Amino acid sequence: MSVADRDANDVIPIVCGDGARAELHRNGAHLTSWVPAGAREDRLFVSRNSAFGAGASVRGGVPVVFPQFASDGPLPKHGLVRTIPWTVVRIDENADFARAELEIMDNDVTRAIWPFAFRAELAVQIEGNALDVALSVENRHDTPFSFTAALHTYFRVRDASSTQIVGLHGLRYRDKLEGNAESDERGDSLAITGEIDRVYYNAIAPLEIREADRRVRVEQRGFRDVVVWNPGDNGLRGKADFAAGEEREMLCIEAAVVREPVVLAPGERWTGSQIITATR
Repeated sequence: MSVADRDANDVIPIVCGDGARAELHRNGAHLTSWVPAGAREDRLFVSRNSAFGAGASVRGGVPVVFPQFASDGPLPKHGLVRTIPWTVVRIDENADFARAELEIMDNDVTRAIWPFAFRAELAVQIEGNALDVALSVENRHDTPFSFTAALHTYFRVRDASSTQIVGLHGLRYRDKLEGNAESDERGDSLAITGEIDRVYYNAIAPLEIREADRRVRVEQRGFRDVVVWNPGDNGLRGKADFAAGEEREMLCIEAAVVREPVVLAPGERWTGSQIITATR
């Protein structure tokens, strides 16, 4: 199913009284659009070649990664919940903010692969020039379980090759392109000069995406790591859900918990969020 053929019953638009707007999908609780108040351009990237609909993995927006990051374990890549339907719990639209809450609980599909009882909730709130996306996980099983997770956010940029990320200086990271070798970030800013795939550890301070005429502040709570990814021209080849040249239009900065999995005892709840502000 292409962008033009999306099922209207799957789409959840939310609009704030100040003009900010966003769009989610029940399939995967997938956020695919965010336009700040007073803006004309979407700040999230979605590929022109992306598939939509039941079972599809949308290329772009904010995929929800749980309970496994990437292929770091025995489960399907990026876990279980990004390609199955979620339930709408609440939608609230008013003059000050707009908010949507969706949930998913373990079912026959998830238990066949990951045998734990859980409830996950995604809350998306927009107001003015800010977007807040929060993922919560509750252990409903009778034994502890552990997981990794991420909000795999694709930012739309005008030209990735002239985009910089500020705020990573001094952080330890693992580099997938170097066989997961670890290094320390030495630069005051990180330029996107081609393919990049890194997990930065203990990324507590806010980051800033700097373009020639735009700035985006990226903060996180609960998530301890940050993933920076761009496929570059080489990495784009063979990916049918990307259009040619789209590596220049996107940059992933993902709020993540990768290095040290979250461990939840029965009845415990964890929440991680990513707060994005378009400052220019």
